Amino acid sequence: MRQLPVVAGASAVAAVLLATAVGCGSDGGGSAGASPPGAVTVTATPTPTPTVTVTPTPTPTVTVTPQTVTATPNPTVTVTTAKGGNPTLTSATAVVTQYYEDITDHDYAAAWALGGRNIGGSDYDGWVKGYATTAKIYLGTSSEFGSGQVRAVIYAVQTDGSTKTYEGTYTVSGGLLVSASIRQTG
Repeated sequence: MRQLPVVAGASAVAAVLLATAVGCGSDGGGSAGASPPGAVTVTATPTPTPTVTVTPTPTPTVTVTPQTVTATPNPTVTVTTAKGGNPTLTSATAVVTQYYEDITDHDYAAAWALGGRNIGGSDYDGWVKGYATTAKIYLGTSSEFGSGQVRAVIYAVQTDGSTKTYEGTYTVSGGLLVSASIRQTG
């Protein structure tokens, strides 16, 4: 049997028809004196290539809406100068707030003059040493308008990063701290 080239893409049926047309019969190769057959035309229909359609997934749209942030200013502390040049604060809460601002700023002389000497429980040097490990003080206060009593929560941040918490009441008279009842709560 004679081997014929098979064209890529031609079907198996076309290959069999081509082999039969060129004389491959049952005698195993044909007679020696046989003449070649006439021209045979084989038409192969190519298999269609499938078409792939890619539909992109839409990218989600992100909408950012700006927000308006309104800062509430810190309350204003009014200071007036009394006879002799010492400042006088206008409310009991302002006195307690200023006292702890002075301590946070390490202006111990100002805090002592504002009433630290009345509530410190020791001499000036001993009182200052009591704040040696205090880095910053945060204060929460409340009092009734015109009252000399101020309820306070004190958060004393230490130099090692820890926080000590205190609560109590301060009494203010004539722009000075005159007494305090404070205890450590944490």
